Amino acid sequence: MNHTTVHLNFSKGDKLFLWLILPLIGLVIGYFLPPISEWASKLEWIPFQGPFKLVASLNAGWVIFATMAFGLVASIILTLLIYDEILNIYISEDTLAFKIGKIDMSYDKDNISYIYVDHKDLVVIGHEGHELFRYKKELSTKILKEELGERGYLFKDGNPYKEQFKKWVPGLTDLPLEANALLKARDVALKNDDSEEALQIVFELWKLHVSVKEIESKQYYRVV
Repeated sequence: MNHTTVHLNFSKGDKLFLWLILPLIGLVIGYFLPPISEWASKLEWIPFQGPFKLVASLNAGWVIFATMAFGLVASIILTLLIYDEILNIYISEDTLAFKIGKIDMSYDKDNISYIYVDHKDLVVIGHEGHELFRYKKELSTKILKEELGERGYLFKDGNPYKEQFKKWVPGLTDLPLEANALLKARDVALKNDDSEEALQIVFELWKLHVSVKEIESKQYYRVV
């Protein structure tokens, strides 16, 4: 058994794109920004005329270096924002932990029955069949399965509960009132693109042994 803790988020290819290719794209955009701005400033129907006209009005030789620096910094900031939104997974022989932005969650291995992947979601199941955790992963399923297996976690292929999920409709009678209210609040959060609030609500649903996922922007639930 592997006794080290492994930290997983992006694949090597994704990291190469984010830390090398994306900054190069930022530099290229910055290099061509002065001529693009000069062209765009002559077309009034193009939005953001103020910034375009400002860049076009600067004829000094340093402008191209400034715009390239801006493109590079913007690409790095974008990469950091992407890292702040994705799922970070920490696997040790006795603990499975997750970090999403400022949110941290940790589970003892003894409390985990098994793990599977539902489309792009990593799902952790407790001994009573309820979901302990679910979130979109960026890493390939193959690598995740290998790392979990090396540390003694049971990984199942496929979704054993696929047929048990029901489409949520406000006021469904087979849901507790509290769960139905939480799903209603989560529906509002999703429509407002408030992913952090939606995730916080899911934590409360998990405590009620209610699992939830989205299919084509619709909520589907399972009760244990």
